[in-house]
Amino acid sequence: MSGSFGRSLFLVGWLALGTTLLHGQSTNVLTWHNDIGRTGLNSAETILTQTNVNKTQFGKICSSASGTIDGQLIAQPLVTTGTITGHNHVVYVATMNDSVYAFDGDSSTCALINHVSLLPKGEQAVSCAAVGDRQCHALAPIIGILSTPVIDLATHTIYVVTYSESTNPKCLAAPVLPPSPCFVHRLHALDLATFKEKFSGPTPIAGTAGGIAFQSRGHIQRPGLLLLPKAFPNGDSGLYVGLSMIDGAPKRPNGWVFGFDAKRLRAKPYVFTTTPGAQAGGGGVWGSGAGIAVGADSPGGKTYLYFTTGDGVFDQTKQDFGDSFVKLTPALNLVPNGFFTPYDEDCLESKDLDLGSSGVMLIPDGVGSGTTNFAVTAGKDGNIYVMDRANPGGYNGTAPGCPGQGSNQNIETFLGSKFSYHTTAAYWNQQIYFVGGKSPMNKYQISSTCTPAPVCTVPVATSTNSFLYGPVPSLSSNANVSGTAVVWAIQGDAWPSLKTVPAPAILHAYDAEHVGSNNSLPELWNSAQCHTRDLAGNSLKFTVPTIANGMVYIGTMDPTDSTNTRGELDVYGLVSGSCN
Repeated sequence: MSGSFGRSLFLVGWLALGTTLLHGQSTNVLTWHNDIGRTGLNSAETILTQTNVNKTQFGKICSSASGTIDGQLIAQPLVTTGTITGHNHVVYVATMNDSVYAFDGDSSTCALINHVSLLPKGEQAVSCAAVGDRQCHALAPIIGILSTPVIDLATHTIYVVTYSESTNPKCLAAPVLPPSPCFVHRLHALDLATFKEKFSGPTPIAGTAGGIAFQSRGHIQRPGLLLLPKAFPNGDSGLYVGLSMIDGAPKRPNGWVFGFDAKRLRAKPYVFTTTPGAQAGGGGVWGSGAGIAVGADSPGGKTYLYFTTGDGVFDQTKQDFGDSFVKLTPALNLVPNGFFTPYDEDCLESKDLDLGSSGVMLIPDGVGSGTTNFAVTAGKDGNIYVMDRANPGGYNGTAPGCPGQGSNQNIETFLGSKFSYHTTAAYWNQQIYFVGGKSPMNKYQISSTCTPAPVCTVPVATSTNSFLYGPVPSLSSNANVSGTAVVWAIQGDAWPSLKTVPAPAILHAYDAEHVGSNNSLPELWNSAQCHTRDLAGNSLKFTVPTIANGMVYIGTMDPTDSTNTRGELDVYGLVSGSCN
């Protein structure tokens, strides 16, 4: 692609998959973290402000009726305007039991509009006890639609990936890990109104790269789906799907990225494996749910995909990219065009400190420098990494082992947390917001005057509360108008596992603009302040709040369900009445 085409493609894609339709308060959220740069920003929120998000004026409007949603809501809720007749705004949620639901986004009763189960006869959502190490400590008790779908308004389509297993007794009775044919990932394209299948879907996810055939067994499809307009040579949009191993999977399967023609799902996809030189090489693409990011690598440059990988083999000669930031062409068989790997990768892998625990956020073009486009991510080592998208930094280790020897040639590496990051940064007005595990939320300034630059390494504001697991923050504002910027985060400290007792999620709202006393990030409101009125459903890991049209939507678990298998959609907005 030429530089001009790449730049225009990026701009069209960013807007098409962003949040804003500038005709009144009609905002769409069509993809994970709001846009394909993964900034988490809705910059067209004219209703919610720093003034009215408080316990007197803001609170829970409704929850989906108990028993309505058949699975946990780990995927981020998506919002559209006018896609179903008779409903101004529609909220779409996908479940771990392989179902998709549509709710009225303006209803005070969380009214259900439509629902479809995508489980074929003779199959069920995958039992966590059937895969991985059987301990169910990461995802429990079933695994179905784990990633956030993506919506294409131009074709009136929602794309979603399911994960299911056969109920054949030979599969269910297998002693440790059933054979590969027992499991299947499928890519679906559904009409937004009817939920009928489109574009020859569904299609099983299958393919080969580097002489290695993908197998659904042992893999999960966690990253939010990516839709890139006109990415394919025939002018069709590209639909990109990332996969990684599930915790404890034997032989540590490779990481994968598939690129599908969005209108021809059964056409042969582009396929990339992160560790082609190594069978069972690891390097999973997961990012705690973060969607693959896409954007121009430089002013006037070409468009590329960007993501991080988990623990795995790193071999620069064989292009095995474990524990790396990877840059891929969106077509041409997903060819690597650059990477960054920390010099101490060998040490990171030995200690399960993979770089791939967080997603990539692209600092908007031109911010921080007029000549460089930047990307930001973080890892389990507690470091924040800033890359030049055109020249990410490569690998410059000189000796393996721990702590390792060498240097990092990316733009910046600095300690942001004493504990692991499992999150993605959010952006507003030359500032980024990041949360590490067992840590508060930090706000960092972006400025070319910092040393190093562009991200100033000392936080300008820090929340007074901490989060056990780093949540993914989201931003709402009315452009850069003072008094309108709010940063939101879901505290999900009690996600379901064999070791955890479920407890309510807590939605937090902070003043994203100002700095309080002692450099604090001022908290405007949280859902625990008015416990009876605002109580959310039980918490889940790595969930993302969706803010649109004066409402905030979060996915949780139904607190009345002792099996932890049912979900709940909680909706917050402006309320009247006393706090209780």
